[in-house]
Amino acid sequence: MNKICLLTSLLIIILLTSCSGQLDRLLPKSLDEKGEAKLVRTSHDEQAMAIFNKDANVRDALTEFKPVGVSAGEYNYGGIFINMGLARCQSADDAYGIYSALTAMPRERWEFKRGEISYRSPYFAGYTGEYVFWIYSPTNPMTYAAFYRRHGERILAEFEKTRTKPGCSYHWKILPMENRYADSIVYIKSRNIGNVDITNAYAATYQVRTNIAHIYVQKFGSDKEAGSRYSSQVADLKSSRKSLDMFIPMAGAPARACRWQEPGGSTSILLHYRWLILFLQDMPSKDAGTNFIRIMFNNMLKIRNEAMPSKVR
Repeated sequence: MNKICLLTSLLIIILLTSCSGQLDRLLPKSLDEKGEAKLVRTSHDEQAMAIFNKDANVRDALTEFKPVGVSAGEYNYGGIFINMGLARCQSADDAYGIYSALTAMPRERWEFKRGEISYRSPYFAGYTGEYVFWIYSPTNPMTYAAFYRRHGERILAEFEKTRTKPGCSYHWKILPMENRYADSIVYIKSRNIGNVDITNAYAATYQVRTNIAHIYVQKFGSDKEAGSRYSSQVADLKSSRKSLDMFIPMAGAPARACRWQEPGGSTSILLHYRWLILFLQDMPSKDAGTNFIRIMFNNMLKIRNEAMPSKVR
């Protein structure tokens, strides 16, 4: 028993050291070449989380995606304080989740190797693989310095050397490109949206006639798991007194769906197909929703080999 406890303790120490130790290398004494943005202190894990708890958006993102290691650097840039966070997550999806939670629909975006960097005031953030970073000023949110991007690219270059996880899951590719707001894709671990519990979903925002609509693609481990979740979601909708219209979305497809009208007159649709659940919110009409469903089914066919390995076909 003692040997097992010792081994477990060693593994935990190795894990924490590998997270924080690797990330510390990316917290320089100064963020800029002139040495004006000076490092005040570094912190890790719980202490780092305490720093970021003061910012609601960062706090909520870290709470939702629960990274396995977090490091923080606090900098003084001529009286303006800047916080920088670095995290290693359990998957590339989770890293993208933190990144997109802070910079969805950004004003500026740059691709960098297998990752990307974005700025949306007040956050500058980037991700690749299971790693993510973010920079912002808690004392002057309008601060945006040129060294944000320069150091951000250095961070992603170092992340590339240590990343071990593959890229994000395939189900973001199912989201239609038609009428999509640029850079609006986000990853959701677990949230309640419109009385629907959303898990493991990629989502995007769309302009559909005069409506600002949203589409969510949830992926589960099996058809049975997705079917059970769909039934639970339908039961929750009924209990919230939604008047559901059950319908067959695509002839011949093993799919089931329901739609309902929102108080403002828009239409929402929930659909179960194999191990996916699609949620279309704020469509201007049922026909508009059906058109998007057709597009998503076509997108599924394009990535069939990726989404359905031969052993499960």
